[in-house]
Amino acid sequence: MGSALAKSVVFSPPAIRTLQASPLILWDKRPKGTPGGDVARPFLWLASKKHGCLRTLIFFHGNAEDLGLIETELIQFQAYLQCNILAVEYPGYGLCRDAFGSEVSFEGLDDVAIHALRYVVSVRGLPADQVVLHGRSLGSGPALRLAARARSQFQWNIGALVLQCPFISIRQVAGDWVGPTGALLMPTCYDNSESLQELCQVPKWKAVERWVPLLILHGELDTVIPPYHGHSLLEEARHLGHPMAEAHFSETATHNRWNMVSDIVTPMLSFLCKHVEGWQDAQDSCEASWATFLCSK
Repeated sequence: MGSALAKSVVFSPPAIRTLQASPLILWDKRPKGTPGGDVARPFLWLASKKHGCLRTLIFFHGNAEDLGLIETELIQFQAYLQCNILAVEYPGYGLCRDAFGSEVSFEGLDDVAIHALRYVVSVRGLPADQVVLHGRSLGSGPALRLAARARSQFQWNIGALVLQCPFISIRQVAGDWVGPTGALLMPTCYDNSESLQELCQVPKWKAVERWVPLLILHGELDTVIPPYHGHSLLEEARHLGHPMAEAHFSETATHNRWNMVSDIVTPMLSFLCKHVEGWQDAQDSCEASWATFLCSK
């Protein structure tokens, strides 16, 4: 019962958006026997216009979204960030629903997350330490788990992790909506607090570079996942000794309405320029792009 309830409440795929003809859609199939392997999956790939650009962002979208709904937004996002972007589709969503009839599941999200990272690092040959994982809402779960698993399973240290309107746990969000009794019917899947503890298990003798820089973005007007979730995760990260955990809490953002420049791009680039190799020149490129955009108005 709990599993069926979780699927019906947590996962809300939108109507199928066909992007088969989009030149931005690519299909990749990992070898059988590898994590996330033996399944062809669709991704939205936006290559940087800057030749030889290594900095890359892997984007995990929110619940009632798919690649079709976020394509235009990500094109604009990339214009500001001046990086490669790989957007992940979830099993049971969009093209994945047509592709192999896969049902949505937490395990499926983890598999496709590993697939995405292996594609960027092993197929594209892009350095893991310049890869930024960006998880929005529901996507904060697989993004955070992937950041921890990349180090433990593949010995890859991710460049940074950005969590936008993240949750403490699925059960905690359920409690906000239906109360503690109803929350008990939800499985303990995607416990971001637990995943954060795993991410922060860095021996004290390890250099600071072994920590994955963490940025939390949350809107103070968010009524879907209240901002206390973001504040709590930030406090926990700092309590665990994370030396590079920062946050930006927008006074005007809700769950779905953000100012892309002031609420997301500006704090992200300021953070990434400080902590991630290869992103230092992205801020200058972004400012130049923004100035050009304003002049065109």
